Amino acid sequence: MRPEQIWIVIPAYNEGPVIDQVVSKVIGSGFPNVLVIDDGSKDDTAIQARRAGARVLSHPINRGAGAAAQTGLAYARRQGWKCVVQIDADGQHHPEDIHRLVEVQAQTEADIVLGSRFLDPSPGIPPTRILYNRISNVLTNTFCKRSYSDTQTGFRLLSARAIRNLRLRLDGFGYCSEMIVQAEEKGLMIAEAPIQVTYTDYSLNKGQDLVMGVTTAVDLLWKLLFYPSKMK
Repeated sequence: MRPEQIWIVIPAYNEGPVIDQVVSKVIGSGFPNVLVIDDGSKDDTAIQARRAGARVLSHPINRGAGAAAQTGLAYARRQGWKCVVQIDADGQHHPEDIHRLVEVQAQTEADIVLGSRFLDPSPGIPPTRILYNRISNVLTNTFCKRSYSDTQTGFRLLSARAIRNLRLRLDGFGYCSEMIVQAEEKGLMIAEAPIQVTYTDYSLNKGQDLVMGVTTAVDLLWKLLFYPSKMK
C-alpha cells in the first residue's frame, strides 16, 4: 500500500502546544494525508493543525477519546479510505513507526495492527503506565480469544475491512479495549507490531493516569459483563 493511500488520524483535545509538531513529523515521515479530530478543544488546536497541513474535523464540545475515534472512523467510511493509522496527539509516538505497522499488515494481512509499547519495551515508560496496562490487559484479554500485549495503545492501523465493520460506542478511553473485543467478535484479524514511545512532562499530563485508567477498566468490565449486546 502506498503512503498516499494511508490516512493518519489524530484525535486531539487541547493539544495546541504540540499538534503542529506532531502533524509535521507525520508528513515528514512520508505520510502526507493527516486528519485531526479536534474534540472540542478550548485552545488553538484546530488552527495549529491546519497550519501544519492537516485536514481538521471539530466537535463542538469535548466528548472523549472514543468519540473522536468514532468520528474518524465514520469519516473514513464515507470517504472510502483503504487504511487508517491512528496515533496520539501528545507527541509520545514516533511517526516513523507507522512504517512498522504497515509492514506487519502487509505480511499478515491483518485487519488491525496494534502498535505495542511492550513487545520491545521503550526505556522510561512510567511504572504507573505499566501497571495500568497490565490491569487493562488482564481485563480485556479475559474477553478475547487471543492475548494482546498492549490493549490500551493509541497507535493502531485499521484496514478497509476494519473501517467498514467496526461500530464503536464508548466515548471514553474504554474504546481501546472495546475495539479489540468487537473486532474479534466480528471475525477481524488482529496483529501487533513493536513501537517506541517517548514520555515527556507534557505527555504524562495527558491521557489516562492510574486512577482514571482503573476507573475506565472497571467501567468496561461492567459493560462487558452486564451489557454485552451494547459492545457489538
